[in-house]
Amino acid sequence: MVCHPVVFRGQTVEGGLLPSIARKNPNVDTTELEKQVINQLKLQSASMLSSIGETDLDLLVAAQHYGLKTRLLDWTTNPLMALWFACSDHQKGDAYVYGLEADSLLEEDVYGRDPFTPLKTRIIQPRLNNPRIIAQQGWFTLHRYAKKNSKFVPLEQNTETKKHLNEFRIPAGSRGAMLGALERHGISSKTVFPDLVGLCNHLNWKHELS
Repeated sequence: MVCHPVVFRGQTVEGGLLPSIARKNPNVDTTELEKQVINQLKLQSASMLSSIGETDLDLLVAAQHYGLKTRLLDWTTNPLMALWFACSDHQKGDAYVYGLEADSLLEEDVYGRDPFTPLKTRIIQPRLNNPRIIAQQGWFTLHRYAKKNSKFVPLEQNTETKKHLNEFRIPAGSRGAMLGALERHGISSKTVFPDLVGLCNHLNWKHELS
């Protein structure tokens, strides 16, 4: 029996599966700007990110978790983790979980290549050198700027990925109950974000502190 890996993503908007660098204007080719930013990050973060790997992709993965806009989109191999992200967002309304079959899109040697000019949008498994990646069982999609289309193409519209993508909707009225059930299964802010911020956010939610 062949096991086909699947990665999951939870969010409160339907579709729009784009990395943060492309959400404001997907028609802009940000490749050269991204290279400039990553070079500045290398120069200015030497004492802050000394434990990460040596490649640009290692740096992108680390910077993504600290809020830098990149061409990476977060996923997880744990569907319950994705469900938590979908239901915990403060934005009201229905929530969505996406499942993406990874076998045909998985990039084996991505760390040896330039992350800013991928030939195709790929799924990558990051190195386990970040507590949040470990806790969240995090993976990423690495997106490309499609020169043929003159834009970053959302995964749900990308001919290479949409046939491997499934969408699950969580009704707005079920989100609170889902969070309670997830906590009973050990998934909450304090386990998703294994630091003081995550713990404090969990206590705010648990005790309904406004």
